[in-house]
Amino acid sequence: KPRLLDRHGAARLGKALGSHAHAGRLRRLTAEENAMKWMSELLMPVSRGRSSKLRDPGLAKIAQGGYGLWNPNDKTLILLPEGKILFQRAEDFLLRSLEAFRPQRLDCGTSARGALDAAVRLVKRAGDLPVCFAERRGDKLNLLGLHGDFETSFEMSNDALRAVGSAAYALGVSLRRVDRLTPEGHRVDLLCRSEAPLRGEEGLACPGCGWLAAFDSPCRFAGAPADAAPEELREVPTPDCPTVEKLCGYLKIAPSRIVKCMFYAVEGRGLAAVILRADRQVCLEKVRAAFQGASVRPAEPDELAAVMGDSAGYMGPVGLPASVTLLADFSAVGVKNAVVGANKPGFHKTGACWGRDFKTDFVADVTLLQEGDHCPHCGASLEKSELRRIAAFRPVDPAGLAEPSLTFFNGSAKAHVPAWSAEIDLTALLSAASENSERWPGEIAPFDVYVYWEGDEAPDALAPLIGALEGAGLRVVGDDRGGTFENRRAEAAAIRAPQTVCLKKGGDVWLLDVTRNGRTETFSPAQFAAQQETFSAAERRPFWT
Repeated sequence: KPRLLDRHGAARLGKALGSHAHAGRLRRLTAEENAMKWMSELLMPVSRGRSSKLRDPGLAKIAQGGYGLWNPNDKTLILLPEGKILFQRAEDFLLRSLEAFRPQRLDCGTSARGALDAAVRLVKRAGDLPVCFAERRGDKLNLLGLHGDFETSFEMSNDALRAVGSAAYALGVSLRRVDRLTPEGHRVDLLCRSEAPLRGEEGLACPGCGWLAAFDSPCRFAGAPADAAPEELREVPTPDCPTVEKLCGYLKIAPSRIVKCMFYAVEGRGLAAVILRADRQVCLEKVRAAFQGASVRPAEPDELAAVMGDSAGYMGPVGLPASVTLLADFSAVGVKNAVVGANKPGFHKTGACWGRDFKTDFVADVTLLQEGDHCPHCGASLEKSELRRIAAFRPVDPAGLAEPSLTFFNGSAKAHVPAWSAEIDLTALLSAASENSERWPGEIAPFDVYVYWEGDEAPDALAPLIGALEGAGLRVVGDDRGGTFENRRAEAAAIRAPQTVCLKKGGDVWLLDVTRNGRTETFSPAQFAAQQETFSAAERRPFWT
């Protein structure tokens, strides 16, 4: 039977080496927080292969390392003991990065609104501000920040966003800020590229500088060039051409030569006509933002007919009724010699020019980004890409804005408390860190060193090695299981400890293959002990003898 090192093996090996001091030290450390852990005692089912049911490469590595079990039924990760430590350390690391805001940890139980319910009850005076609440819900770390006025609250939100971005970078994850408009208002996402992320989304990436964007990200494109000579505005018959595709085929032109007109019903404003180049698509949320958050929806046929008559499919910006609000996308600004609807069935106008035939001072970015658009930073063509969202910040928290009881006394009267919020996805962050690196960063790793050895029997050099590592204050896990060396080496890589130590025989002596920071180096025991700089305070000599 192989003589593996079990829970009593430290004392046995220490005695065999003639070092009772080592054996006693190892026995004492088993009761300490960072004492040696053995794989035979851990619920950590390491796998050499990746689950075929789990497409997310980073999350697959977490499951492969024995930190969790993938549940394909509801697409969730069941955390095992070391996985819980991993997620807790990630949470602690993020909150340390936010220590300038003095985050207050809360547990709001089943409260639907979480920290907001606490804020309503805790914040009463100006002296209570600023404050930042932190609450863990499942695999999400939620932040709620409150300040005395909107300007400082907005600055606080931006500072927190930068702190979270810097913390992610320290874990090997490079994030990009992506601003976007949502029905609840302005949101700032921190995204990274990924192969097939869980809860991911399709977006755009620049192959040149790495700029990332969602399809609804704000981006202003330059208008049409002004060097073309204006043509005469002419009405031409275009039978059976109510769509851009049919019109392009009939006139033998590209969609970029057409300015299309889309009609929307705006709460409190009646009908609005949105004009844009025909090769672009309207983003409804951007239209809503242009109208200061008013409710916006596509106009119904009867609403259009009441104002524009029976001209569906042939509507254009020339000669619009005064009751219709004209909103222009930047893509339509400055166009010359465009094709537009003639506002009567079966006809379009050619040679239409901005400023001469139609114009508005109401101009905004109201279109979606699309593949092939140029990067605003380096000019390269954008490509479709899978994006992983790590965090979402709301500079103005919509729930806090709508809560009438979120007030404080500012010295003269009651005032509303400006609030910002953030949701940090710990699963996404750890999956991104796992995807981008072969080792867990020391800041979040459940343990520091993983030790295994060549051969069936535990080497005599193991006990002093453990003593040296624990003497340096490192958390150690040792592989005391059976199996082939090849399998155990593959599992050691899957566990992804910041430092892996393999004891192997080099002639008549033991050598150590130490892997860290992506490099493997071989040391003698004495060299390794000197490098660790672990000395016994009592005996004033290296632990390694």
